[in-house]
Amino acid sequence: MDVGWVYTVEASMTAYAANVYTTVAENLINQPEKRFIAVEQEFFRLWWNNVANSTQKSNVYKLVDNGQMEFIIGGQVMNDEAVTEYSANIQQLTEGHAFIYETFGVRPQFSWHVDPFGATAAMATLFSLAGFNAHLTSRIDYDKKEEMMKNKGLQFVWKSTASSFGSNEIFTHVMDNYSYCVPSELPFSNRSGFFWNGVAMFPDPPKDGIYPNMSLPVTDENLKEYADVMIENIKQRAAWFKTNNVLWPWGCDKQFFNATIQFENMDKLMKYIQASSADYGVSVRYATVGEYFKALHDAHESWDIKTEGDFIPYSSAPHEAWTGFYTSRSFLKGLARHSQSLLYAGESIFSLYTHLPNSTETIDVTYALNRLKKLRWSSAEVQHHDGVTGTESPIVRDMYASHLTSSSNGVRDAIEQMIKGLITKDDKKKVKLHFLGHRTKDPANGVLRISTKPMPIIVYNPLGWPMNRTIRLNVTSKSISVKNADGKSVSAQVSPPLNKSGPYQLFFFAELPALGYNTYFIQSGYQDSNHTHGSQMTSSTVYHKLKQTTNSKQTTNSKQMTNSRKGNKYTENTFVAIGNDCYEITVDNTTNYLEYITLKQSGNQIKFQNLFMEYDAHSDVANGQVSNNYIFRPKADSQVVGQKVKLDVVRGPLVQEIRQSFYDLFQDKPRYVVTFRLYTIPGYHDNLICNRVEVDLQVGPLRINKELIIRFKTSIHNYRTIHTDENAYQMMERRPRDNVSEPVAQNYYPMVSTAFIEDIKSDIRFTALAERTHGVGSISDGEMEMMLLRRLVNNEFEDHNFNLTLNDTVIVRPTLWLLLANSSLSSLLQHQARLQLENPPLVLAADYRQEEQLTSVFHSRKDATPLFIEKWRKLFNIKFSSITFELPANVHLLTLKTPGWNYDNNHSKHMNDIKSNVEFGKGEKRKEQTTENFKRLMIRFHHLFAEGKNSSMSKPVSIDIQKLLVKFGNISSIDERSLTGIWSKKDLKRWKWNTNTKNNKSNELYHQGEELRGTEFTISPQDIRTFFVEFT
Repeated sequence: MDVGWVYTVEASMTAYAANVYTTVAENLINQPEKRFIAVEQEFFRLWWNNVANSTQKSNVYKLVDNGQMEFIIGGQVMNDEAVTEYSANIQQLTEGHAFIYETFGVRPQFSWHVDPFGATAAMATLFSLAGFNAHLTSRIDYDKKEEMMKNKGLQFVWKSTASSFGSNEIFTHVMDNYSYCVPSELPFSNRSGFFWNGVAMFPDPPKDGIYPNMSLPVTDENLKEYADVMIENIKQRAAWFKTNNVLWPWGCDKQFFNATIQFENMDKLMKYIQASSADYGVSVRYATVGEYFKALHDAHESWDIKTEGDFIPYSSAPHEAWTGFYTSRSFLKGLARHSQSLLYAGESIFSLYTHLPNSTETIDVTYALNRLKKLRWSSAEVQHHDGVTGTESPIVRDMYASHLTSSSNGVRDAIEQMIKGLITKDDKKKVKLHFLGHRTKDPANGVLRISTKPMPIIVYNPLGWPMNRTIRLNVTSKSISVKNADGKSVSAQVSPPLNKSGPYQLFFFAELPALGYNTYFIQSGYQDSNHTHGSQMTSSTVYHKLKQTTNSKQTTNSKQMTNSRKGNKYTENTFVAIGNDCYEITVDNTTNYLEYITLKQSGNQIKFQNLFMEYDAHSDVANGQVSNNYIFRPKADSQVVGQKVKLDVVRGPLVQEIRQSFYDLFQDKPRYVVTFRLYTIPGYHDNLICNRVEVDLQVGPLRINKELIIRFKTSIHNYRTIHTDENAYQMMERRPRDNVSEPVAQNYYPMVSTAFIEDIKSDIRFTALAERTHGVGSISDGEMEMMLLRRLVNNEFEDHNFNLTLNDTVIVRPTLWLLLANSSLSSLLQHQARLQLENPPLVLAADYRQEEQLTSVFHSRKDATPLFIEKWRKLFNIKFSSITFELPANVHLLTLKTPGWNYDNNHSKHMNDIKSNVEFGKGEKRKEQTTENFKRLMIRFHHLFAEGKNSSMSKPVSIDIQKLLVKFGNISSIDERSLTGIWSKKDLKRWKWNTNTKNNKSNELYHQGEELRGTEFTISPQDIRTFFVEFT
């Protein structure tokens, strides 16, 4: 059951999803031989909370307890694997697991990832860390699957990371060509096969119970015909696997909404085949996925080990490369990631607010938790494999966006109140905070109106390291001063508007403590020449006569028209450059294209050009497979976009920019805009700030059936090999795939956060970091191309009731950070750079107009700013870090949250609580058990580096949680948990599987990593460690 795709969640609940659980529970309760697996928790939770009565709940408790109903995966959704970020996958898995465990006391132990479009090794690792005993997947390359079926290699032990921490391998089952469905055709009938309840109807179930395409009922006359088809299919599948245990999944999309009619016909077949088992040579019984894997495990078979690679990208047939969804609906991909970032910050702020002893009560904690819960739900929901992938219908796209926007706004409101509680020393102070910046709910994009009175700005850093971060704000004035909490001037720069009617841009550098905040004061007035700087902008325009590109070679004829705002006339064949201490970026002023990037420390000059290009998409099924939401199929090589390129160069002592605007010949508005930005902190060197090129893009709307890329052409010799991240968890080497049906599309990969190409001989690496997922590839030597936006209209679904067009007329504004350095420095900076890009500081402005103690300082003083800051310091906390030392650079504070779950850490006690507090006659929990637990913290640490990737960072690290969080109080209890928190690590005993390289004893406990030593632990490369902590 898809949480989205074609129909909204609400429509699906009405049409069929609620009926699935209602009728399944009714059929299973009195027939103990029957089984059912529940996968995605969103539909089940909605049924449980809004539909199920007390009798139905009581029955489900019994069915779960006796193993008839099994929760598989247990996440809120079946998340996508290619385009999702690992912390979002963990969050959605945790969201579902917590509900299941709190409600039923059971813990999912098997995956059922039958529909995501490709399989990553990183996801297999997460399932291992969650305590799963086996992993089931399906969609892998058709030719690879055929080879595995032929060699009986569909089952193996997957060692999913190169690092050797405890939970890095899992038994994996790949579904055969029939995947997760029974055969859909019958030789003796023109109706669908084995789907007696037919096809779900929207918007409402038919009143007469007659659905379209209901299979022929099983009768005495056709019973043997049905059985013969079923047995033939079972034996066909059995030939592809090593043991005599065959998984035959009975169901498919949107099935069992009338479980009564389904089971009635299934029962007849099952009984007949079982009675004839001697003749057929097959024995059948109902089973759950867990029972199937247990049978495999008990068979003591030896399995091959997979140690390299993954199953990305996925192709379903020749010319059907599913690499378009890496970019589809870029706006939704950005919204999903930004919402996850907000949730990450909101969770930590809520934990500070509820646990730090000096916080002032400014918001009801239950109210704040409920705001977070809504965002947890919507963020989990959009991770669905037809959600953030961009493969849903427009109405479902709008559903995801509405849920994310509404819940994000609720969390922002709560954060404004909680930050006030953290900074204020007196809850009676009439000060209001509101968000600023580009990720706000403010339709004016958070434009800050500057006055002569200082505006306090609170900047919160959600990461576990201190950082120097450039704060960029839209402001109404170009005459601005910025002071820190000590009243000292801060280096700042005001740049001209991006367009004539737009606001000015203020840049200043903020020193931010780890997991804490700092305060700055902004006001209009005299610009201190030593601290606040203006900037100069020069402009030029070049016209291009475009020719179609061949094999990535771009040709243009250029004619220059120059305009200088400061009177600097460029001449033909000259260059213009911007720079800082690390880079110089050079533009050829005859083309207005980038030409070189010079690495100042080494003197290396790298040929570097950026081009906007478009692929024409196949759009008519008469010509074969088309490009669609899923599939990328270009007609030919891409073509350069832009007959007119306008160049703006902004220079200042802190910020320097190159802005390129690409126009059609007779257009006044640019089609695409890209800004390259370099930073300098006067008198201070920050490796990460200096060594990154910040890139802002503005693209769209596209013309119909165009797929837009930005191509970076360099002098780096990578021989078409590119490295891309898996779910932002680990990097994978992607070597060129030759002799394939789609040479471009089949060499595309998902770039969730990071991609790089490198010249090993010269030790030069070009890394791109992104705050949303893009498709990326290296189609020619020295090139990296990144797909930015797609707009497709085709006739593929004309005969369906599926509106899966990708006719999005949106403008999207992705941001990239580029790094050019040797491999050692690049790997050192890459992880923290990615996390800073994805999790920017929260910036809030304070409105104190109703607070007399603050406004009174302006009554009789001409320059009251020093007195105002002094008064502010007395009334408010101005700077704070919630941790006593910064985390090591190779360890990320992945989670700091107060979940609110009320289950006991001790499993036996929790099970006793469920038994004593659930009245099985009514199936209801007693009211006193629904109170949230605000004492328990969930903390996760992630070692960012893999073994052998960096000489100094790829080493185990020891951390003492008590010393780290001493400001929270003294730790009264600490318990290491599984990834999603439902297992105590000491109770977790994952199955080991015999392999062909080592003979492991079955049921032997996997090594679970270093034990806790009081409150201290050691974390190994790539490992994720999870803890429940409570304080006195």
